[in-house]
Amino acid sequence: MIEKARENTLKNYNPKIYNDAVSSLGEKDVQVVNFDITRAIAKVIMSMFGPKGLNKMIIPFSNEPIITQKGDKVVKTFKNRIPITLMLLDLVKTQEKNCGDGTKTALLLTAFLLEKTREMLALGIPPQIINRGFSIAMNKALEILEDNVIQFDFQNEHQLVDIIKSVMNHKFTYHNKESHIALIVETLKNNTDLFFKSHNFVFSDIIFRKVPGKSVNDSELINGMIIYKDKPNLSLPDKITNAGILLIQKSLDFFIPGNKELYPKEVEINSKEMLQEFSQFRNTYYGNLARLLKQKGVDVILCQKKIKPYFVDYCASIGIVALELVGEEDLKKLTKLLGVNAISSFSDLSNIKLGNADSVEFKKISGDEMFFIKIESSKILTFLIRGGIPPLMDELEEIFNGSLRVAIQTVKDKKLLPGGGALESEISQKLKDYAQNYSNTYQIVINEYAKAIENLPAHIIINSAAEPLDLIPQLRAAHSNGQKYMGFNCIVNDIVDVVKEGIYDGYFTKKQIIKIASELARQIIRVDSLIMVYNRKLYEQIEKEGKEVKSQKHQEKVRKYLNKKDESLFSDLYNTK
Repeated sequence: MIEKARENTLKNYNPKIYNDAVSSLGEKDVQVVNFDITRAIAKVIMSMFGPKGLNKMIIPFSNEPIITQKGDKVVKTFKNRIPITLMLLDLVKTQEKNCGDGTKTALLLTAFLLEKTREMLALGIPPQIINRGFSIAMNKALEILEDNVIQFDFQNEHQLVDIIKSVMNHKFTYHNKESHIALIVETLKNNTDLFFKSHNFVFSDIIFRKVPGKSVNDSELINGMIIYKDKPNLSLPDKITNAGILLIQKSLDFFIPGNKELYPKEVEINSKEMLQEFSQFRNTYYGNLARLLKQKGVDVILCQKKIKPYFVDYCASIGIVALELVGEEDLKKLTKLLGVNAISSFSDLSNIKLGNADSVEFKKISGDEMFFIKIESSKILTFLIRGGIPPLMDELEEIFNGSLRVAIQTVKDKKLLPGGGALESEISQKLKDYAQNYSNTYQIVINEYAKAIENLPAHIIINSAAEPLDLIPQLRAAHSNGQKYMGFNCIVNDIVDVVKEGIYDGYFTKKQIIKIASELARQIIRVDSLIMVYNRKLYEQIEKEGKEVKSQKHQEKVRKYLNKKDESLFSDLYNTK
C-alpha cells in the first residue's frame, strides 16, 4: 500500500524546472500540435498537387497579388513561429534549392507519413518501432526506385522534350508550351560546355528579366547580361561591337570624401579666381583621365558608385559609354561574365584589365531602357521574359527555372523515372510484398508507409477530376501483374503506359523527395516534448540575475573556504607552540 501511494505521488508530482520565460508541452500534446498543423498545411497544398492542380493567390506586403503553383511560396505565408512550421519550411527550401521542383510532393508525403503515424500511435505502436520501420521502408523504397530507372540519352531529343514537358505540365496554365520547350531545348543544346563541363557554373548564373508587352512566345534567351540603364548622352551610338569594358568599384567624383587618389589635397575656395582655377583643374583632370582610358581600349565604363556628370559628358564626346550606380549583384555577375575584377584604385592605370564583349547595345523595350552586353560563349545567361501581365511572366519564370534545373540534372544523372504515379504505385506494391518478410509490428509500419506513398497518385487523380475509386484499383492490379510502367495520364484521365506516352519524373528530384520527407517524418516522430522560450527578454533577464546569484554564492563559498583555512593555520601554529 505504501509503495503504491508513493508511485501515485510521483506520477502526480510535477515540479517546476523551467523559469517563467519558458513553456513546455508533454508528449501527447506536442504530437497533437505537430500532426494537426502538418495536416492543416497539407490541406492547403493538396488542391495544388498534380498537373491539373489549382493555383493560389497570395497578396504580400507590396499588395501586388501573386498567382503561383509553387509550394515554397505558399508555405512562406504560414506562421513561422511554430517549430513544426519552421521544419516544414526548411523542407521545402531544401527541395527547391537542390532540385527546383517537387516541393509540394515532399510536403504532402511528409504529411501522409505523419498521418499514418498518428493512426499507429492510436493502436499503441511505440514511436521507436514506427521510426525504425520507416527507416527500413525508406531504404527499400530507394532500392525499388533504382530498379525502375530508365536510361536517358541526351542525343534523344524526344526524351529531353518529354522530361521538360512533364515539369511544365505541373506548373503552367498557358496551353501553348511548344515554343517554350523549344527555347529550353535550344538553351541546353547551345550551352553544353557551360552546363555540363564547367566547374564554376551555378544556377544563379541564369538571370531572369521580365518586361511586360508582346506575347509570352516572344520570350528569348540572351547570351550575356541585361542591366537597366539609360543612354547617358544622345550623341553616343546605340550599339558598339568588340567593346572593351572597364569595371570600377570606386566613385569617379573627387568631391566624395576618401577619394584622395583623385584629388590628394584639401582646398578651400573663397574667391572667383580660385573657383576658375579649380574648374580648370577639374576639366583637365577628367579630360586626361578619359583620354587615357580611351588609349587603353576602353569603350564602356560600368561603375558601382557615382560618376561626375562632367566626366560622363567628356567620355561621350570621345565615344566612351560611362554608366554609374551599377548594382553590387550586377557587378559581381559582370566580373564572372567578363573574366576580370573591378578596379578599386586609380593610383596605377597602366595595368588595368578590360573585359571584352562581342557587342553592347542600348534598347528601349516597352518603355524600359536596357543595356545589353552580349558574348557568344557566355558564362552568364539571361532570359528576357515577355507577357501581357506580370502574373503570367512570374509563372513563366518559375517554368524556365524548374524545367532547366530538372533537365540539367537529368542530363548529368543520365537517368529518368516513370511519371504519372507509376513509380509511387510500384514502390507501394513492392513494399507491401516486402512487408510479408516481417512477422512482427514492423509489418504494419512498412504497410502504412506503402499506403502513404500510394496517396500521392490518388491525389493526382482526384485533382484531375477523375474517380480514384475506379482508377486506383486498376493501378494496383496492373502493378501486381508486373506492369510497372502503368500510371495515370491526366490528359485522357486514364491508366496508360507512361513510358510509351513520354510521361517522366526527374530521377534526382524524386529520390530527394523520398529521402527528405521520410527523414523529417522520422525526426518529428522522435519528439516527445516541446520546450519553448516565449519571452526572450524575460529569459535573458532571468539568466542574468541567475548568473549574479551564482557569482555571489561562489564568492561566499570562497570566503568560507579561506576563513576555514586561516583557522586551521592558526590552530596548527598554536598546537606547534
